[in-house]
Amino acid sequence: MPVSEGENSDSKARDIMQHVHLSMLLLVALFGAAPAERSAARIGTSRSSGAIVGTLRYKGCTSAPLGVTVSVIGRDTTALADADGRFILTLPPGTYSLVIGGPGLVPDQRVDGINVVAGQAPDLGTIEVWPEERPPSCTSIATPVPIASAVVATAPDSPALELPGPPVAPISVLHEQVWTRGGAGSLPGEFAFQGDPAREDEDALGPTSFAIGPQGSLWVLDGLNGRLQHFDARGRILTTFAVGRHDEEPLAEADVAASEEGHVFLFTQNDIGTLAEYDGGGKLLLTGPLPHSCKGVDLLFAGRQRPLFLMLNGQAIRAEVGWGGIHSEGPLPGLPAGNLYVQAERIDRWRAIVRLLGADGRVRRSVQLHSGVPITGARLVGVGHRGEIVLALDRVEESEKGVRRAEILLLSVDQHGHLGGTARVPPGGRRFEFREFALAPDGAVVQMQSDTSEVRFVRWTLRAPPRHAIGGEGIVRGRVLFPGHGGLGASVTIVRLHRTVPVSADGTFEVRLPAGTWIVAVHPGANALGLDSTVELKVAVPAGATVDVGTISPTRAPSRAPLGGPDGGARAASGVPGR
Repeated sequence: MPVSEGENSDSKARDIMQHVHLSMLLLVALFGAAPAERSAARIGTSRSSGAIVGTLRYKGCTSAPLGVTVSVIGRDTTALADADGRFILTLPPGTYSLVIGGPGLVPDQRVDGINVVAGQAPDLGTIEVWPEERPPSCTSIATPVPIASAVVATAPDSPALELPGPPVAPISVLHEQVWTRGGAGSLPGEFAFQGDPAREDEDALGPTSFAIGPQGSLWVLDGLNGRLQHFDARGRILTTFAVGRHDEEPLAEADVAASEEGHVFLFTQNDIGTLAEYDGGGKLLLTGPLPHSCKGVDLLFAGRQRPLFLMLNGQAIRAEVGWGGIHSEGPLPGLPAGNLYVQAERIDRWRAIVRLLGADGRVRRSVQLHSGVPITGARLVGVGHRGEIVLALDRVEESEKGVRRAEILLLSVDQHGHLGGTARVPPGGRRFEFREFALAPDGAVVQMQSDTSEVRFVRWTLRAPPRHAIGGEGIVRGRVLFPGHGGLGASVTIVRLHRTVPVSADGTFEVRLPAGTWIVAVHPGANALGLDSTVELKVAVPAGATVDVGTISPTRAPSRAPLGGPDGGARAASGVPGR
């Protein structure tokens, strides 16, 4: 078909435009790449990867935290921020969440929903992180107006529970608390001993571990005698049977757990860990080697289904013994507690923390435990049938004369951070043990104790704490800005409590309060240029939440109108951690 002169002219014009367009693309590629793309090229991204760039700053300060790591949830990718707070993470395309941690920072801070695009390196700008206490290096931002581009890292609400404090006094065990006891020997009801607990240079080895059965019976792993002993709910011996081969080493590194159907699981840690299942009469049902992922087992638990290994890093692994071998599932984020998972650890000398995580490893909630006695360790005892989390805190107090007194604080908390019960108990006296505590079906905690002559299994009931301690506490924070002098000389009073806290030089204040609704009065102080007005706010403080009332001045309402329910209390700042 012949082509007209007009059509031929249009075709030439299109060819010229395409040529110009390709030339422009070539020039842009060589000389004029977009800033984000140029930055990505410098950082080292490729067509198949991108990067995340950001700068960390203390909240409300111009200084950067030191020694902070930024990790990516779900990936083995971590970056150490430099002295200026700068960090870079190279990742494949996707949406990620970052976890920020380091010395002096509130734990489990995170930034969610970051999109990574191949070949690009978006700069998150300033990320403000929450310090545990005001850092000495903190230089306050001169202007009260927040940085518009700043991202504030968030963390779960952290109820702050005050635990019983000093003094540490000797604790006596009543006769009715002793479930069963046995001396040294190899007869039924006796236990093998090795070493002398009275000597500092020897370890006292007695029973390796023990477990509580579904009907309240007691299983004791008498490892040095190579056997399991079964006692009824009254402490009377029922049966005893050998475990392991006689030519093997004594079962010193082993743990035992009883399932709800009455079977017993025995974990043994050798070069290769093994798991064995016995019925209630001592018949070996199944046994097999564990996968290498079960290295570093801390405790063994058994519930309605498969046994669960709690690892030293706080994670957990489920295992199922079958004719085809042992099948494992995990790692899980922690010890299961309903739909969440539990981890517990000591933070510093005065604090421990309980974390509740989802199946994805994200911390949904955390509970901080403040102790009046120095904490030397924190251990999970178990999770009860109603979801209560039971812990054991090792605490040591030293008097002015250098006398050291030790105790263990047993406590239970629910998943909302409410304190359910406590008991102060003496240490078990055994410096080498796999397990010292187990949770009974009725909620009591059973402790294994020993001395040079006998082993005792003692039942402890967790008593309800004072009523004011059950609900936990929250935090109210804000900033005072009076015309002409900012917050200098101002103070904040909690009316009903008659408690007054000063306002810092930059106008910020923070006060910890029990859960409830409070009247917070802000007084301008003597430097307020003749102003004598007091601002009062009605603030609802949920247990464990942080309520940020914004900027307060006598001439205008808070910059963020208080919300939080029909009583008009201030709303809790989502995800901001309490201390």
